Amino acid sequence: MGHGSRPVTTRTFAAWVEPVARELRQGRGEITRTARKFLPEMWTMPSPLEGWTYKDLLAHLASGEWVFQTMLRDVLGVETSLPKQATLEYVNDGNAERLAERKDTSVQELIDEIATEGEKTQELLSKLTDDIDLATVAWHRDGQPVTLEQWVTGFPQHDATHGAQLKTALDNVML
Repeated sequence: MGHGSRPVTTRTFAAWVEPVARELRQGRGEITRTARKFLPEMWTMPSPLEGWTYKDLLAHLASGEWVFQTMLRDVLGVETSLPKQATLEYVNDGNAERLAERKDTSVQELIDEIATEGEKTQELLSKLTDDIDLATVAWHRDGQPVTLEQWVTGFPQHDATHGAQLKTALDNVML
């Protein structure tokens, strides 16, 4: 099993999904490593996102795959709950709701949730096949169609962007 208490799950991915799955796994690992370097007082400092502390940013990373996972479940026919005409307001409201739900959650629980949600995303990604239509419109964002391929290949940028924002706390403290 190696370090930690989580067994490593071996999954196979469609050729077009493998680089995305790998990038998401690496990004989640980097976020976890960054978060573990924080001193307790750093969590209450303001993050680069206006109105959010670094703990809020961590909570967003813990719950930030909700739209992506919902879209994947929709495309896979597991569940249909994401409005096909989802707006940025819908996503922002959902993010605010999830932040509020995690207000009293400990940093360790948020780090654990990052790993758990990352595994759920990996499981959903492993169900995408090579014969799925990549041009399928996964949803509409502010009236613009977003294809399955665009959404899946673009999503790792979410963790990369927020992971870099999380790292700014360490950069500032280490100066």
